[in-house]
Amino acid sequence: MVSRRSSGNSARRRLLKRLMNLVVYIDFKSPDARLALGPTQKLAEECGITVDWRPYHLQPRQRTGVANSKGAIHARVRTEYRRRERAFYARQQNIRFVQPTHDMESFVANAGLLWACREGLADAYVGDVFDRVWAGELDPASEVDVAAALGRVGGASEGFHDYLLSEAQHALDDVAAEALERGAVNVPAYYVADDIYIGREHLPMIRWLLQGQSGDVPV
Repeated sequence: MVSRRSSGNSARRRLLKRLMNLVVYIDFKSPDARLALGPTQKLAEECGITVDWRPYHLQPRQRTGVANSKGAIHARVRTEYRRRERAFYARQQNIRFVQPTHDMESFVANAGLLWACREGLADAYVGDVFDRVWAGELDPASEVDVAAALGRVGGASEGFHDYLLSEAQHALDDVAAEALERGAVNVPAYYVADDIYIGREHLPMIRWLLQGQSGDVPV
């Protein structure tokens, strides 16, 4: 007969095992995902976990409406505010942050993450590519640049070109479908304990969960 105490301990171990699986959805063209990189890495180190990085390839937003309409003007004001806000937080993290003057395309870099995952190099790849994309040193749409990044982190790029032409789109679509099903509509998105948290502002809550829910809830 299993004692109530043993049963409770087993349930807690199952819960902790589930909590220790932190899935993070990112897109290399997202400035908010870039700003979340350092805090997320620090959280993982402090909690003794490995992040399961997954590329969520976001579709570009469609621009509609008259350029000088009230809605368009408000959109430009919001965009400028967000630009200044991101620059501020980049300075607080002491990272190079070159904001592009055009919308970036990140299919190749996101596919590169799936390729790096196959070789167990996701952490190194994510750090290298995010740093260089947002320092203006790597084009996330360039196969040459991404292949070089794979080489820098110790990966092999042989076969990567064929992968881009064959499997990559389907694989990225699968990740996007999974993310949407879990409720992720933007990045960075954190999936832990069967719940989704969108944005790095939720890291205190995620830390509380990963550390066994001890102390007051950080709300």
